[in-house]
Amino acid sequence: MNCMRRTGFLLLVLLAPISGWAVEGKPQVEADTSANETSSTALQDQGVYDNLRTLLSNLNTLSANFVQRVSDTEGFEIQVMEGKMTVARPGNIRWQTQPPYEQLLVGDGDTLWLYDKDLEQVTVRPFMRDIANSPAMLFIGDISDLESQYRVNRAGSEQGIAEFTLIPVDASSVYQRLSISFRGKLPVAMGLWDSLGQLTRIEFSAVKINKPASNSLFRFKIPAGVDVLYND
Repeated sequence: MNCMRRTGFLLLVLLAPISGWAVEGKPQVEADTSANETSSTALQDQGVYDNLRTLLSNLNTLSANFVQRVSDTEGFEIQVMEGKMTVARPGNIRWQTQPPYEQLLVGDGDTLWLYDKDLEQVTVRPFMRDIANSPAMLFIGDISDLESQYRVNRAGSEQGIAEFTLIPVDASSVYQRLSISFRGKLPVAMGLWDSLGQLTRIEFSAVKINKPASNSLFRFKIPAGVDVLYND
């Protein structure tokens, strides 16, 4: 597999910028203030935001196994990855994929490490430059101001699953749309539709929330003999 594709794919899915937590200097699309919007609709919308915010804010720590499937614009599956994740607020992430795409992403709020075992390579970069505007912030960042970051709709409940659709306010976002599904208080799936029409679907299993997570999970010791790339 091409080196750039290997080292970039995991970062793209988790860390590609979206509208929330705006990058300084990037213009934002103003919220719709149409006079035709009724107060009842506004209250209903606020309830959806509050519902999602409550579910996300309840996730102080989260660990799960995952299967990540990527489909092209025709719906054909072009890649499948499996692995395990652990996240903890604020700003801690550990995302590990299994062979044949074996990578480990670790972040502690200050630094991000991306380790590719097959390439014997570690990429080190500042944490906030990549995480601050990414889907990962839903699990590890401040979600108090969802209204300025997304337009949120609830797709209803089916078989006990509540699904929320998030559309970035920033029209230049890499992702055109995101979805996150919950069974009760547990997240069970995410969907990310990019600007090229590809869909990345992440399904979670063996989900555990608010269990103690050691700080050591979010620190990375660089193995001896590997190439280290510092990307500032």
